[in-house]
Amino acid sequence: MVAAAEVTDQIKVLVADDQGVIRMGLAMILDHEPDLTTVAQAGDGEEALRLVEQYDPDVVLMDIRMPVMDGLVATERITAAAKQSGRNRPAVLVLTTFDDEAYVLSAVRAGASGFLLKDTDPDLLVSAVRAVHRGDSLVDPASTRVLLERCVELERQVGNGPAEPALPAAARWTGPLALLSDREREILVWMARGLSNRDLAAKLFVSETTVKTHVSSVLSKLGLSSRVQAVVVAYEAGVVRPGEAEVRWEG
Repeated sequence: MVAAAEVTDQIKVLVADDQGVIRMGLAMILDHEPDLTTVAQAGDGEEALRLVEQYDPDVVLMDIRMPVMDGLVATERITAAAKQSGRNRPAVLVLTTFDDEAYVLSAVRAGASGFLLKDTDPDLLVSAVRAVHRGDSLVDPASTRVLLERCVELERQVGNGPAEPALPAAARWTGPLALLSDREREILVWMARGLSNRDLAAKLFVSETTVKTHVSSVLSKLGLSSRVQAVVVAYEAGVVRPGEAEVRWEG
């Protein structure tokens, strides 16, 4: 596919999508920004892996449904390789549609830093790339929360029925959740409800730096690598449940 020369003082982005028109459109949006540059484009997951090795991007925009190797497998391999080498890049930002909701939890568990709907506003796309590059994994909070709620409910309805699959997940997180302080629990709840670091800082009357410290502590205690994974845990464990306003801390 198309590749560009590396630019060291910009956020380097690799775009992976099997539709050429979408790849080109995303690249045009990104390259219009002075601090972003598209270093390569891939038409499938396997090609994305090769180009990640070659161009060392900071962020990968990853489509889920692609031929040869889909975005889920590619995301898992990219993030696993980064973890093995002790690096926190590239961050993978998954591009999805509501038709892909069954795949979103798998993408998060594979290590994706966040996800956006494909029809998102260009300004939000640009902001999302910058956000995951900074380490702020949860992007497009409103869409993320709605989509996660639908995905968790969908997952609970597959297999042995709506109640049984949820029990093992809730029990599995009882111990780790007990390690959280009251403030960290509060942070987890509001993350699950879609609040950004800035929103959290305003709501809790603390600085964004303090919020980031709490978020890092939550992730560390739960053994997670991203805010998105923490949101999934909150729903799986029943701390926050779709359609409910009350917070649950059982046990």
